[in-house]
Amino acid sequence: MASSENDDLREVRKEADTYEDEISLIDYFLVLWKRKWFIFLASVLPALVVGPAIFLWPRDYKVTYIYDVREDVGSWNLNKKNYDVMLSRFYSEENLSKLIDKFQKNKLAKYAEQLNKDSDQSENIVKFEAIPPFLNLSKLNVTDPNQLDKIRDMQTLLLKVTITGRPAEDIYNASSVIRDNIENVMPLYMVQEQLATLIREYNNNLADIEHDKFSLELALKNNNGILAGLKNVNIGAADSNRTNVTLQFDIGSQMEYLPLNYQMQAAESKRVKLEESIKSNEEKYKYYKDLLELNNRIATELSSKMSSGYSAEQLKLFLAGLVAGYEKPQLKDYLSSYIKKIENRMSASKPITERPKIYPIAKGTVKKSGIVFVVSLMTAVFAAFLLEGLKKRPAQVS
Repeated sequence: MASSENDDLREVRKEADTYEDEISLIDYFLVLWKRKWFIFLASVLPALVVGPAIFLWPRDYKVTYIYDVREDVGSWNLNKKNYDVMLSRFYSEENLSKLIDKFQKNKLAKYAEQLNKDSDQSENIVKFEAIPPFLNLSKLNVTDPNQLDKIRDMQTLLLKVTITGRPAEDIYNASSVIRDNIENVMPLYMVQEQLATLIREYNNNLADIEHDKFSLELALKNNNGILAGLKNVNIGAADSNRTNVTLQFDIGSQMEYLPLNYQMQAAESKRVKLEESIKSNEEKYKYYKDLLELNNRIATELSSKMSSGYSAEQLKLFLAGLVAGYEKPQLKDYLSSYIKKIENRMSASKPITERPKIYPIAKGTVKKSGIVFVVSLMTAVFAAFLLEGLKKRPAQVS
């Protein structure tokens, strides 16, 4: 009997809960219906404002230049390290300032203003892309040092440069400013990096020669002493008998007996080799010292002129002027080779297509208007319930 009453009680409570849920849902729909015009206007009006605004807003355009940067075409040498260096140099504050000045001089104030106002977004104006892209070592399961070095030295084949801006009639003029920077200024930054590497290398070479100098001179001194001692062996004997004299020498764990004249020949030969090594090192020292001084002059020229719009053509003229100032043929040959590398880099710094097509960038009016509508609708619904709750609170309190 008691069990039957409990079951009835549970059934009544269940029906009451269902009835309350139905009342709650009806209340929600009543609130939405009551505030329908508020929700409608609050959702539609923002979308109607944003949509035409986006549609009427000036359209951006883009143009893409592709450079052939294969190793056998030019001296770009765009491995992962050099590519990262190029990007860091291009987006540096110093280089962006050069671009701003060039834009202003070419009456492209909008581009100058955009870069000056938001330099952190400079990648939205000029974007670089390596084709094929470099491998991400952090995602590769490679631990062998030799394989890692090979991956780091891999070079890209094409360099894609996308320039974005407006209006369309100015984008080619703006592209010419950016292209001039990429083709004539960026190589100089790479030259600076190479010069720094060469200067360190020549300093190390000079240090190695200075380190070996004492050892070679000491070895020559000891060898000359041995040679003098050998010549004094059995000095009273006749020359015909001197060839019969043998000396004992320890060679590892064995003992060898060699004729005296052979030992003298060996000592003479060693003396000649040591003297030639010392002479060769002296010549190398002078050569590396001259190269160090020459590369320091080039580095000083670049560091003093780079901030003033220095170009690869001006560097080439500077190097040509240095050739006349040196008399040593090896330095003239070095400078001539350097000039040819600069010329090769300049000739290779041309895009595959000189005047590619300009493409308009989609504004995404429908998509953006839809997003605004959905966000506004959710906000309006929330505001409707909030207003209804605030309206009922005073009545409940009273």
